[in-house]
Amino acid sequence: MKPTKILITLAILLAPGLALAQGYYGGGGPGYSNPPPPRDGFHQRAGRLTFGLGLGLGAMDDQGSKVTSCNNCNFNPLALNFHLHVGGMLSNRFALMGEYEGDFQTVHSDAYNGDTVLRQDTLMLEGQFWIIPILWIKGGIGFAHLQADDAYFTYDFGGGMALMIGAGVELLSARNFSVDLQGRLVRGNYNGLADSVTAGTIGIGVNWY
Repeated sequence: MKPTKILITLAILLAPGLALAQGYYGGGGPGYSNPPPPRDGFHQRAGRLTFGLGLGLGAMDDQGSKVTSCNNCNFNPLALNFHLHVGGMLSNRFALMGEYEGDFQTVHSDAYNGDTVLRQDTLMLEGQFWIIPILWIKGGIGFAHLQADDAYFTYDFGGGMALMIGAGVELLSARNFSVDLQGRLVRGNYNGLADSVTAGTIGIGVNWY
């Protein structure tokens, strides 16, 4: 799946969450009872430590000459995403965090070597900004590492630069805790930007403040 298609898919999957955000702020129509908004519009989280983790499913796309471990693969199985972060709330609307993300995808399978799994690990510094109390966007930059593993060997493609963008809607929103639906797009660049791997996922995150 190409990066443009990944972005379109993420937008479609996030649409129900955006509709929920609209209902939260008065878009529910006659007879609809909205929950009261947090005090002062935004949760009072400034100065608090924040940490969280999440899981997601999506797709990975490799572009270039050296990053693939399977020259004759013509399928694109689902990719698995795992991420965790820790940082601090600099204000009620902005958090600065460090984050680890791992994206995994099976790219080849045979009877002799078993599954070959492409793995991209990223370590990034990121900022997260709440547009409204339950809708946020984020971006990050850092380091990426790419490898493929089968039953016998590890193929190391080296390291490079990582870039990330994301957006999410808090399905459960409280001052000290939230559960969100989120879409993420992470790109790792390798070999002097000649090769890249893009991972796009949709998933659930759990956060504490």
